[in-house]
Amino acid sequence: MKIVNKFLVMPFLLTGFLSFSQIKNNHPARESFENETSIIHFKKDNSSELSISNKHYQFGKSSLKWEWTKGGFFETSDFRILTKKESPLSYGDFFPASPTLVISLYNEKAQEDTIKISFEKAGKEEVWFPVKLDFTGWRTIRVPFFEMSGNAPKKEDEIAYDTFRVSSSTAKSKGELFFDDIVFSQYMDDRHPYPDVMVPFIKRDRQNGEDHWMPLTRNMQRIYDLSLKSVSETKKKDLALIEKRLDDTFIKDGGKNNNLSKAKEEYARLKLVKSETVLGPPLTFVIDEVYFDKEDVNRKSYNSVSDFGKSLKQIANYYLQSTDENRIEIEDLFITSTRYFLDQGWQEGTSGGTRHHIGYALRELVDAFYMMRAPLKKAGLLNEVGNSLQWVFNLGKVLGPENEFEANIDYFNTQSFYHLKLIFMSDNAEKQAALLDGYSNYISKTLTQNNELGVFKIDGTSWHHGGHYPAYGMGAFASVPQLIFILSGTQFRIDEAGHKNFKKSLLTTRLYSQLLDFGFGNAGRHPFEDNSIKSLKKSFLLMARSGNPDGTSKIDKEVASAYLRLWGDQDKVNSKEFKSLYAVGEDILPGYHVLPYAATAIHRRNNWAAIIKGYSKYVWSSEIYVDANRYGRYPSNGSIQINNIGGDAASGFKQEGWDWNRYPGTTVIDLPFKELEPNTELIMFRSDETFAGAVTLGNNGVFGMKLNEAKGSNADGTRENIGFPGKLKANKSVFSFGDKLICIGTGISSIDTIHPVQTNLFQNFLGDTSMPVFSSENKSISTFPYQSSMEVTGNSGKWLIDAYQNGYYILSSDKIEIRRQSQKSYNNAYSVNTGKMNPKAKNDTVTKGDYASAWIEHKKAPKEASYKYVIYPGLQRDAVNSFENKVKNDKSYQVIRADNVAHIVKDNETSTTGFVIFDTAKELDDAILESVSVPSLVMIKNEATTITISAVQPDLNFVEKDKKFNNYSMPVELTITLKGKWKLKQNLMVKSIWVAGNNTVITMECRHGFSNQIDLMK
Repeated sequence: MKIVNKFLVMPFLLTGFLSFSQIKNNHPARESFENETSIIHFKKDNSSELSISNKHYQFGKSSLKWEWTKGGFFETSDFRILTKKESPLSYGDFFPASPTLVISLYNEKAQEDTIKISFEKAGKEEVWFPVKLDFTGWRTIRVPFFEMSGNAPKKEDEIAYDTFRVSSSTAKSKGELFFDDIVFSQYMDDRHPYPDVMVPFIKRDRQNGEDHWMPLTRNMQRIYDLSLKSVSETKKKDLALIEKRLDDTFIKDGGKNNNLSKAKEEYARLKLVKSETVLGPPLTFVIDEVYFDKEDVNRKSYNSVSDFGKSLKQIANYYLQSTDENRIEIEDLFITSTRYFLDQGWQEGTSGGTRHHIGYALRELVDAFYMMRAPLKKAGLLNEVGNSLQWVFNLGKVLGPENEFEANIDYFNTQSFYHLKLIFMSDNAEKQAALLDGYSNYISKTLTQNNELGVFKIDGTSWHHGGHYPAYGMGAFASVPQLIFILSGTQFRIDEAGHKNFKKSLLTTRLYSQLLDFGFGNAGRHPFEDNSIKSLKKSFLLMARSGNPDGTSKIDKEVASAYLRLWGDQDKVNSKEFKSLYAVGEDILPGYHVLPYAATAIHRRNNWAAIIKGYSKYVWSSEIYVDANRYGRYPSNGSIQINNIGGDAASGFKQEGWDWNRYPGTTVIDLPFKELEPNTELIMFRSDETFAGAVTLGNNGVFGMKLNEAKGSNADGTRENIGFPGKLKANKSVFSFGDKLICIGTGISSIDTIHPVQTNLFQNFLGDTSMPVFSSENKSISTFPYQSSMEVTGNSGKWLIDAYQNGYYILSSDKIEIRRQSQKSYNNAYSVNTGKMNPKAKNDTVTKGDYASAWIEHKKAPKEASYKYVIYPGLQRDAVNSFENKVKNDKSYQVIRADNVAHIVKDNETSTTGFVIFDTAKELDDAILESVSVPSLVMIKNEATTITISAVQPDLNFVEKDKKFNNYSMPVELTITLKGKWKLKQNLMVKSIWVAGNNTVITMECRHGFSNQIDLMK
């Protein structure tokens, strides 16, 4: 043992090769070099020295130091290869995974040299790859064996090498390197190993930009290749204004305080030691993807980059709010932490093995470095840190050719606003202006995209994971208004088309929410988890103050009007300004709205809204994730969520105790939770049916879908041709006229002979078990617990009112089950089959709650079951006394037909008949509508000598390529044949109209699931 410059170095001099008889049976899968015995079984040549050193280290307190001259090598056979079962794969077998080497290297001095890392079998070199030594600090790499040179295995194939070897490239080379935390081979999700300047050959089979998280060297090079021009005085003023607006987003004047002790306390959390370099625990990104021995006590000793960023941001805040004398010491703490950050391998051009989804983990870090631009510049670190962040955030992508631009909601959510900040992480005004020009163009073009490349679709939906996903949209809706506002009024403003399309999607959020909650149907993998737009208050206000899209008005009156409706009562100051200075009033929403790209319709009256949800070949039903929404099979099976103005909780929807079989409006197979949970980690089920959508006319509308669980596909992953074993099928419709919804189901079938099929009327959370429900048989029911059945025969007039004053009038001859009971359920993030719980979940694995529920019983394995009922939402408190008389004497509607050919309902108050046509081979027997060419939804308003037709063929007709849809609707034709001779009232857009005998034949083009409205006269 010897001491060198206060660092403990334990040389283990190996003068000859050790025999294999000395190799112990318990070979390590991971080697961290924590003591001298770690290298007993390492071989080396005479020009190499191996020793254990604590001068640099990652996990633990020491590493392997290799010194060589005249060329050299070391090798070991003392390792074991991990099986797939032993490897940390979060998604099990769902995503392809392959054997991968994980290794960390430290270089004190960059050199023009290369080493080779290789694996051998029976003395023969099988695979290898080079590592250039032109770097300093730590580098961690993850190299799949199938990516190596030589006799590389195929993806996912097992390997069986017996020797790991590191060698210099030439006989004249010399140097020293430190190695730590070698996982010789573990299975790793093939998505995760990332290329960088050290291992550029990784992902060579992938198209550049296919993984939008992956930093690309070509994007780094684009920044280097920027053509810099002198900046005009006008642009300089715009740059200064933009920078000030950025500062105002988080730098607040809190006065000058003595924050030194607080800053030191925060700094101490990092456990850093200043030496020749700044030592400390490894600065990690995602360690759960890398194997650790169970008994490894060092696994918990690290700084996650996310927590590191939070600490640095706190220190930055203390600096900005401190007295001048304290700032000097706090500045030193921050600069020391920055040097540690860079030495840990967070430099430009490095990926650290993998750094995906960085926008989530590095937010506070970017804020901290942005806030401390001046101290960083003073220390000569501003450009180095800026380059590092511009690399890992892939800023150079905004400089690419426009034909490569493709919108991504993750980008808008987690990177777009930070890209704007990173532009100012440079002391070069010419570079700032050039980057900002490219950034403005990139944001403008990607916000404009509402086609197959876009995420803000033509109907206002917000797409991620191949579908409308408001939970991800909320992040984008929080970030993008900030950048639109910050750039507004400058030469770098977002252009009109991008501003306009984004504004449409932002405003659409209020259409699918009531008042602020958008419910469970479009919750993705987050049922009952704050599915709300309440966080968008600031976003609406910023968009209102950004001016209109064409820049001709200081205030966007349409957005301001929406703001007043949603938050006007909470904000007297802005409300007064909008109303008095700009004459803005609260907006009035349409009575019926359709989101075709989400198979969603919203019918609203007074203070309630009914959110109706289906799915199809193109629209997935929900996202069932490895550790979220494990029981989410049914939320889109024709669900009808009725929300009052108070939203989900105030309308009886809570996770605690929720029976995941009982989403209201849905037709389901009532399954035990063990069977309801799928046997796969990820599934976003799409059926093979193209029929799901809605048609609207005036303030009313009609929704229809073919429910088919028998066969479909998975929108996530690679598994195709999937289905659920019960093979549940049904034809479902909801006719929304005025203050009521007429619900019809026919052709209900299943092959499950063990579990019953049911159609749910309601499931209400009871905050108080005395909250009554009402029925035609027992009037007020407040007994708890309570269970009863209600037989409906003929026109018996049976009805129910739930605990939240929604009435249900049963038209069909069915058995109704009513329950009031305490329910035990599972957290959606808990798997009853594996016993695993999402560690981020806030609640217990088992949940309990008190509920009232009712459903229509269709029995086991029905063949042709059906139902008909009417919902009267939002009744007055005293409605129970008059409800029976109301429903029995309600002549406002007429159910004309309910079979597997068509559901037809007439609204007498508007003289409008709605048609949901499932089968075009049979006669419709209607006085006006003779036939349609394909299954479709039609509404016809008859006013004697004139009629108005609204029609849609709901097939979105997405183009399929390589087993994936392009998520953009292509035209489909619909031909409608009317009885009688009709002509267009005006020259409306139809493909053709002609009279054939006593009939009129109209052909129209349908696209995007939008309703086509035409007026005709005799």
